[in-house]
Amino acid sequence: MNKKLKWTLIGTAALITLSVIGKFMGSDKKEEKVTVEKVALRTIVETVNASGKIYPEVEVKISPDISGEITELNVQEGDSVKKGQVLARIYADIYALQRDEAASRVSQTSASVENSRAALEALRANYNQTKLTYERNKKLFDDKVISRAELEQVETAYKSAQANLNAAEQGLRGLQAGVKGSEVSLNRANKDLSRATLVAPMNGVVSSLKVKKGERVAGNSFNVGTEMMTVADMSVLEVRVDVGENDIVKISIGDSADVEVDAYNNRKFKGVVTKIASSIKGAAAALATSNDVTNYEVRIRLHPASYADLAKLPFPFRPGMNATADIYTNTVTQVLSVPITAVNTRVKGSDMNVEEKIKEQSEKKGEEDNAIANDAAMASDELEEVVFVLQKDGTVKKRVVRSGVQDINYIEILAGVKKEDEVVTAPYAAISKSLKDGAKVKVVKKEELFEKQ
Repeated sequence: MNKKLKWTLIGTAALITLSVIGKFMGSDKKEEKVTVEKVALRTIVETVNASGKIYPEVEVKISPDISGEITELNVQEGDSVKKGQVLARIYADIYALQRDEAASRVSQTSASVENSRAALEALRANYNQTKLTYERNKKLFDDKVISRAELEQVETAYKSAQANLNAAEQGLRGLQAGVKGSEVSLNRANKDLSRATLVAPMNGVVSSLKVKKGERVAGNSFNVGTEMMTVADMSVLEVRVDVGENDIVKISIGDSADVEVDAYNNRKFKGVVTKIASSIKGAAAALATSNDVTNYEVRIRLHPASYADLAKLPFPFRPGMNATADIYTNTVTQVLSVPITAVNTRVKGSDMNVEEKIKEQSEKKGEEDNAIANDAAMASDELEEVVFVLQKDGTVKKRVVRSGVQDINYIEILAGVKKEDEVVTAPYAAISKSLKDGAKVKVVKKEELFEKQ
């Protein structure tokens, strides 16, 4: 055997050995067990879930306009009332006294007006008489029958009667104005006194009662007084739920909803969105400021037909009952979709997941506390949605997709896959972290995937 042939054989043997070793090592590598599901056409109903409480759609808080002691309380909490029904009376002697004083002033000024009117008539008669006398004597003077002194005497009496008449007329007008002022005071006193009687503003139910007979309450016409009770129209009920800022933009007036009430297990009531708050107020605003949680109130009116069988109960729903609502915001039919677990986020143009990218950036900068800032920056321009599609050779192909409407199980895929493609749906750890483009996988049933090792 020559030297050249010898080295050729040695090289060939080495290659064969390395090939065998490589094959052995490759076969020892464990394949990732996964479950898959086909891309299919489905109907997806997008929902927003929110929790809140049940309230009457219309409720009126009853507060007094005057201060005083409650002398009569005619209702109890839970009583049904009719519009105009007397609910309570307040003892307000000061207003009764003011009413009596105003009535007395009206009587006095009215009597003065009558007396003044009678006196005015007498003065007018005297004025008319003196006027005739003056005119007659003026003619006699012009005819040189009487002297100037006699004419001046008659003229003085005439002017005096005229002045007295004018003064009496002015006095009467003043007294008449006084009567009107007294009548205004009397009307105001009567109105104040009528406020001592509180009546139901509408048909409804006394949903809350916060006072007792004998208690003193405060009130005036300019500020809200002591809240005595609330009258609610229990025939129209609504659920008031808090919806986060990310979901509030999806909801529209008229969206339908299913409502579950804790008091009625495993039952859903129908409703419709009637109001969406445009701003946060009160306690919600304070919470948003302190915890960076921004919620908006959404009101859902319950359809009476959905709880018609509960009509035999006095109050099937009570204000403050806990409720959860599924608001249906969008529905798409026969669209390409995949299980929502199949879609994950990766760094654009690589197999790196978000956690790996953050770690890499933090190591480069040497600042671990920058991780959150890095994550926020990537969320806008460095991330992409992907799925892993099973190939015929048992590997997976990473596909960038564009998603649309989603429900709790499936998500619409607008681009990136086609019908009948099989996408990896589990395990989550593999989809979100370890699974790479071209990785070898073993398709198993869900039961086998999650069986205890």
